[in-house]
Amino acid sequence: MLLFLVLNLLEVNAQSGIQFPKKDSTNVSKDWPYSLPIWGQKVVDRNFELQLPFGFNVNYVFNQMSLELTEFSMNFFDGENLDDIINPETLNFTETVATTNGVNLRADAWILPFLNFYGIYSKNQGTTKVSFQPQVVENNLGPNGNLKEIRTLEKPIDVPAVVFNTNSFGFGTTLVYGWDDYFVSTDGNITWTTSDLLTQTVTFFVGSARIGRRVVFNNNMKLAVYVGAMYRDFVNKENNTGSIGVPELDEAMLRAIDGFSAINNEQITFWESLPDATPGKDEKLMDLYARADRLDSAADRVENSDAINYSIKKEIIDNWSTQIGFNFEISPHWMYRAELGYRDDQKFFMTGLQYRFGL
Repeated sequence: MLLFLVLNLLEVNAQSGIQFPKKDSTNVSKDWPYSLPIWGQKVVDRNFELQLPFGFNVNYVFNQMSLELTEFSMNFFDGENLDDIINPETLNFTETVATTNGVNLRADAWILPFLNFYGIYSKNQGTTKVSFQPQVVENNLGPNGNLKEIRTLEKPIDVPAVVFNTNSFGFGTTLVYGWDDYFVSTDGNITWTTSDLLTQTVTFFVGSARIGRRVVFNNNMKLAVYVGAMYRDFVNKENNTGSIGVPELDEAMLRAIDGFSAINNEQITFWESLPDATPGKDEKLMDLYARADRLDSAADRVENSDAINYSIKKEIIDNWSTQIGFNFEISPHWMYRAELGYRDDQKFFMTGLQYRFGL
């Protein structure tokens, strides 16, 4: 069932290169023939090295993160849901892991010698793996107590991964400063992601900071290595909704619904055994019979792989990760970059090629 977890996701994007001043800051006479960056001629006159102003990147990005479902709602029929039966408390999610990988295209321009602006497009395929251990907390269950734990297997169920596709568009900026062969940079971008499993667009923010050192080889190739930190979070945290049928999840959901039905039937048996004069008996039985009908209908719809309407709200368990990487400048036109990010609940890898040119 749950497959909902299709939280998009996630786009992380590479930043631009670094501008370095030469150690000798004496004014020199150079020609900067390009339209950007603004003040480019004045900067090269002060003996700074500038990258060519325009660039195009092709990157492969892998991203994995653990999430927490703070709200969940599901319905199987028009205008009615099962929130009172199936919710985060009764499903008891134990693990939610979202993974995406795909191609990231990025075009950028140095607007100022220290300020880069870029646009992004990425196409990813993702999976969401959900584990849950259903349980029911209910009052007035009679002599058997008020807590019933439902296990779909002998251990919490490990739900098959749900596959989804995303398309993302966005933009961002990079600020850099270099001195001698050292540099610092900060980067921020925002993306809007659409998924084939969600009706709303998901907005995502990525911010990062890095510090590193550059080495210049005798053939004028340059290698910059760095370490830093990355922050990621959803911007629109309201619930996302969608509709989907996922056959691989049928057995898991049916087991959970069977457990909920068993508890409901136990209550029906208990209340039917009470004397007819018991206060509230008729009203309680009517509610229980109605719930049984709803659970039976839900089981039929899942068994037939009909679409499930859902609404979810998710939070990233750990927004921060440590980043290490390098940028290898093969020539003024070609650069290769790779970056690795890690935290207990996050994994990130990016590698790509950049071409730069002037206009």
